[in-house]
Parts: sequence; structure tokens; C-alpha cells
Amino acid sequence: MCICIAISVFNFAAQSTFYMDKIKAIQSVNEIKELMERSSKFVSLSGLTGVLVGIYSLLGAWIVSRVAGIQFINQASYQVALPQEQKLTLVLAVAGGVLLISVVTAFLISYYKSNKVKQKLFNKLTYRIIWNFGIPLFVGGLFCIALLCNQNYGLTSSVMLLFYGLSLVNVAKYTFSNVAWLGYGFLILGLLDAFFEGNGLLFWTIGFGGLHIIYGVLFYLLYEKNK
Repeated sequence: MCICIAISVFNFAAQSTFYMDKIKAIQSVNEIKELMERSSKFVSLSGLTGVLVGIYSLLGAWIVSRVAGIQFINQASYQVALPQEQKLTLVLAVAGGVLLISVVTAFLISYYKSNKVKQKLFNKLTYRIIWNFGIPLFVGGLFCIALLCNQNYGLTSSVMLLFYGLSLVNVAKYTFSNVAWLGYGFLILGLLDAFFEGNGLLFWTIGFGGLHIIYGVLFYLLYEKNK
């Protein structure tokens, strides 16, 4: 009887040890998987960045509309008596300001989040992201400048949306994959803008303002709310 009890106790202890080892092994695999994910993917994105960039874009669009008198839609009735060159200068200044503030905001939030998840912000992965994101954006920017220099204003906003969308799709493989869907949204808007000339500010506002805010909110709900 004592022998049976001893064997039972031994078997129970062995099984407990086996299950504990199994749990530890699973935890180790998960930790390794998480480390590999952090080393191969840029995880310092934040939904707040998208929301703030969207708000900056909406404010910029409003300033351009009210001060320069550029219509959101082709049928708008009001007009501000500003020379074309002054309007162009104002648009470029506002766009540059929105871009600068957005970059600074993205950097600060990413820096904070990278420290929080114990990931270096500047590493080979970050430089790869900057390169893959920056090349289409840089080419698109030069193309926009060429259009403006040749006084072809109609497709400028479409080019901005298209090349920005290409940048997002191009960089999605180095970060959260759903970034590509945001890029597809910009590509669709850019193509629509190309077919409906004269509504550039409207499509620009929907894209850089609306899509950024929507994506930022969804990103927060999916990845950040429960952490």
C-alpha cells in the first residue's frame, strides 16, 4: 500500500514537473518570438501620432481655404482676391509647416514609445524604414515642384496623395502590416483626385486629415488600448 502511494506521489510530481517545464518552454518561445518581432519590425508607432497628424492637416486645410480662398469643391462660391503667386506661396508654407510639425510629433511620440518597449529608436531597421519611406516621398515631392514650376496645378494634390500612399505601402513590410491599407486608401483618393480636377483640397483634406485620424483611432483600439 505504501509502495503504491509512493509511486502515485512520484508520478504526480513527475507530471507536475513536466507541465511546469512545458509552460516555461512555451513562455520562452513567446519571449523569443517577441524579441524577434521587435528586432524585425518597427513597433514604436502610435495611434496618437495618426490622430495628431490628421488634426494638423485639417487645420492646414482650413487655413488655406479661409486665407487663400482655395475651394474645397469646384462649385464653392466664395473667393479671396489674392494673386496666384501669393496663393501658391501660402499653400506651400502651410504644407511645409504641417509636414514639419507632423515629423516632430512622430519623432517625439515614437521616441517615448520606443523607450517604453525598450527598443532603440535609431537602428538599422529605423534607417531602412526612413529609406523605403523617403524615396517615393522625395520623388513625389520633386514631381510636385516640377508641376508647380510649369504651372500645372491641377494634379499636384493627386501626386502628393499617390506618392504618399506608395510610401506607406512600401514601408508596411517593416512595421505593422495594416499600414499598407492606409496606403491603399491614399492611392484610391489620389486616383479619384486625378479624375475630378478642381477638388484637390477636398481630397487632400479627406486623405491627410480624415484617413490619418481614422487609422490612428483604429490603431489605438487594436494595439494600444489594452496595454
